[in-house]
Amino acid sequence: MTKEDAWLNIAIMKLKLILLWICALNFIGPIKGQNNLRDLLQQVSVKHDLMGGSLVIFNDEKILAEGYYGRSDYRRRIATNSRTIYRVASISKMITAIAMMQLIEKNVCSLDKDVSQILGYSVQNPSYPHNPITVRMLLSHTSGITDSKSYSQFISSTTNEKSIPNLYEILNKEGIYYSDLTYSPDKPGTYFQYSNINYVIVATIIEKITRERFDHYCKKNIFNILDLKASFNPQAIKNVNNVAVLYRKKDGQWLPQTDNFKGKRPNLQNLSGYIAGINAGRLGPQGSLRSSAKDIAKIMISLNKNPQKQSKVLLRKSTVDTMYSSQWIEQDSNGNNYNGLFRNWGLGIHRLTGKPNADIALPNSRLMLGHCGEAYGLISAAYYDPERKLGFVFITNGVGQSLMQSNKSAFYTVEKDVFDAVENYFASSLRK
Repeated sequence: MTKEDAWLNIAIMKLKLILLWICALNFIGPIKGQNNLRDLLQQVSVKHDLMGGSLVIFNDEKILAEGYYGRSDYRRRIATNSRTIYRVASISKMITAIAMMQLIEKNVCSLDKDVSQILGYSVQNPSYPHNPITVRMLLSHTSGITDSKSYSQFISSTTNEKSIPNLYEILNKEGIYYSDLTYSPDKPGTYFQYSNINYVIVATIIEKITRERFDHYCKKNIFNILDLKASFNPQAIKNVNNVAVLYRKKDGQWLPQTDNFKGKRPNLQNLSGYIAGINAGRLGPQGSLRSSAKDIAKIMISLNKNPQKQSKVLLRKSTVDTMYSSQWIEQDSNGNNYNGLFRNWGLGIHRLTGKPNADIALPNSRLMLGHCGEAYGLISAAYYDPERKLGFVFITNGVGQSLMQSNKSAFYTVEKDVFDAVENYFASSLRK
């Protein structure tokens, strides 16, 4: 290659970046100032090679600004917009927790109820047969029930087999999916271990109590109340073209990982003959909620808005306060902190303490409440600062650059760059 060819290739590369900046981002909201959100997001999207994504900024009353960029479906050239729906990964757990807290609020269940008494069979750590495992422990990831290898096999069967296995089969020592690793060696309630199966159990408890399929309960008691288009069942999404394909990039190629529906509504065949209260894992209470970033923001606003100023309420303020309250605080090696990311948990709520080099999101926030997620190439984060009364929801359906952590935060670098962009937006807004 000649020197002239090399310079030509560099020029073409720069032109492509400029075109990407122009085409990749569609922004809604008031922008002024030198470092506006649009400019900052352009830098993040180019730096990390994002397929597409959504960013929604809100306070305790309303959405303040929305940003959308890139594609929700690469092959079909569908641009990301305010209607784009994602499989939001573990943010789903926060919604499942809301559903459970509604039943707690109605006094049809209690946080300290023995799970065995609700499900009708023994759910006990064999090393601590006299220590009950409670709903509170499930919601706070202190139950001692783990995501062992048998959990992966159990969820695979739950998703793919014609007959959905009973939750009993993994929780009870007589079950076919039970293993010695199903329960940790720690006393229930004493050790934090983030665990997906906790929320499969929670959703099954919701079904057991209400005698209603989990996705139907959430639609009626959460999504319909707030006029949302979200669902735990992708079959219920009216316009499947709004659902984002999730991608990973390998050898320079974007490869679909899930939700590659190609305009055809999916068919969850083993929902035929579904019996509520047996195993709600088929509906993905731990990670399979489909929702737009905007609808997640509306849910968070509903939790944090003054009840006297809103007509549509999911939970009473006292219940929200309980949900937000500390249930586990990291100290003396009493849990797996995931490299400093998990230091404090409520009930279905990740409490960010703002510790530098650890669980810090917005640099100027001492406490943030919410949840993050990661699955099939998607990265998501939804947090709210109750002191500053500011929050954000960020979701991307694919990151082309390798996911890395910096020495500034336990979050991925791409997330930290987005968080910094949000902080800069707040700072510029305050100066107006």
